[in-house]
Amino acid sequence: MAHELTLALATPIEDLVPKMIAFNNTELLAAVEEMLSAYDGVVYDDEHISDAKQDRSTLNTFSKALNDERIRIGKLYNSPYEKFKAQVDEVIDRVKAASAKIDEQVKAYEDKKRAEKQDEIIEYFKSVIGEFSGCIPYERVHQSKWLNASTTMKSVKAEIDAIITNAKSALVAISALGSQDEELIKAFYFRTLDLSAALNENNRLKKEREAAAELKARQEATKPAAVEVEAEKPAQAPKLQTVKFAVTGTVEQLKGLQHYLRENKLDYKPIREE
Repeated sequence: MAHELTLALATPIEDLVPKMIAFNNTELLAAVEEMLSAYDGVVYDDEHISDAKQDRSTLNTFSKALNDERIRIGKLYNSPYEKFKAQVDEVIDRVKAASAKIDEQVKAYEDKKRAEKQDEIIEYFKSVIGEFSGCIPYERVHQSKWLNASTTMKSVKAEIDAIITNAKSALVAISALGSQDEELIKAFYFRTLDLSAALNENNRLKKEREAAAELKARQEATKPAAVEVEAEKPAQAPKLQTVKFAVTGTVEQLKGLQHYLRENKLDYKPIREE
């Protein structure tokens, strides 16, 4: 249902274009220039400030009167167009109101079709995701363009199939690395679905592990050297001291003391009284 809407003027616009407003511009400008020449270079001292105020008031009053007349003429001059504009705007507003009601129905229909299409896409995704169902959720691969009316289901299915094919190839490539961090790399891939990024992550982890191993090796290498240096230190002989004392005891006790001194290699000698 459509109607051809045409704005038709009762009188051709060429006949309605107003003529330029003619007025005594040249004479008025010449008169103003002559009047203003009287103020060129005028300097008002303290005694003539009242004259300055009067002159300012005269010029402002003239300027305001001229501008007020311009505004009055402008309103009269533009009134036909302003009325025409208001009448056209009234028609346009009514058309827009009707269009807005139709737009609501169109958007409701489009939202319904988008929802139906998304349900169809999700069902297809579930039917083909297979072994990756726990690793690749639909939300991670969804693209808003899939719901556009201009995007066919055939192209959407092709993109989903490509995602699954790429995932299988990526797992083969990651396994071929023989990396100690294989499980971590696979998990990283499923978070990003970017094989290049996953390979970079593998290199990063490998470098970190090598750096840690190198640090540990350096630390281990310093331990034997420290022990060796410590072993090479010459043992310091204990400082000997001499203690003079007299012992009183039985013959058996004295013999036992003598035996103890000999067994412990203590140097002793009797003290002779002088």
